[in-house]
Amino acid sequence: MAASKKCALLIAAGQISEIIFKKIYSDNKLLIAIDGGYDYCINSGFTPEIVIGDFDSVNQSLIKEQVKVIHQISQEETDLVKAINWSISNGIKEIEIIGVESGRSDHILGTYAALAELNQEETSSIKIQIHLNDFIVNYIPRSKHFEFDFDKKTHLSLFCFSKSIVSLTGVEWNLNQEEMSFSTRGIHNYSKEEKIKLFIHNGGPALLFIRR
Repeated sequence: MAASKKCALLIAAGQISEIIFKKIYSDNKLLIAIDGGYDYCINSGFTPEIVIGDFDSVNQSLIKEQVKVIHQISQEETDLVKAINWSISNGIKEIEIIGVESGRSDHILGTYAALAELNQEETSSIKIQIHLNDFIVNYIPRSKHFEFDFDKKTHLSLFCFSKSIVSLTGVEWNLNQEEMSFSTRGIHNYSKEEKIKLFIHNGGPALLFIRR
C-alpha cells in the first residue's frame, strides 16, 4: 500500500498536549496511531486512518471498521520503529511524532534509540520531527545540509549518536568541522543569527532540540 499523503503524524500513547496536537493536526497528514495512541485519537474526537503495532495496549476488536489495521507482532523492534519504517516504505516524506513523553523511562529512551538505528541513507530525503511539550526535536542524518530560521536567542541543544564531525553556524558557540560524540557538549546553545546552518560531515545521526 503506497500512501497518497506525503506527510504522516504518528501518535504514540504517552502524554500529549492538546494545544500542540491541534497546532500540528491537518487533514493533509496521514494520521497513524501507534498501538495505545489509538485511544487518544478516539477520545479527542479524531479517527486515525491507520493503527499499527502489536496491540498489547489497545483492544483490536474495538477499532473502528474504517481504520486500516497493521498488526506487527515482532518483538525485535518497538511499535514506533514499526510505524516509522512503514511510513518510509510507503512513500512518506515528512514524519511528525507526538505522544512519546511520560510513561516508562525505558520507553522514553527507546524513542531516541529508534531514531539512532534508522538507515541514514534511506532517511536522507525524509524530514523527521518529534513534538515534545517544551522542544521540537529534529532528526539530522549525515551528509544533508540543514538551514533553520529562528528568533535570536532561541535555545538549542545538539546531540550526536556516534562520533561525528559537525559544522554548526549562526549560534552562540559555532562548530567548524569539529568532533562530537554522544555527550553533553552540544547542550544549551543559542541562535545568534536568524538563520543557522548544520551539517554532519561524518558519523551521525544527530538530534537538534529546538525550544518552543
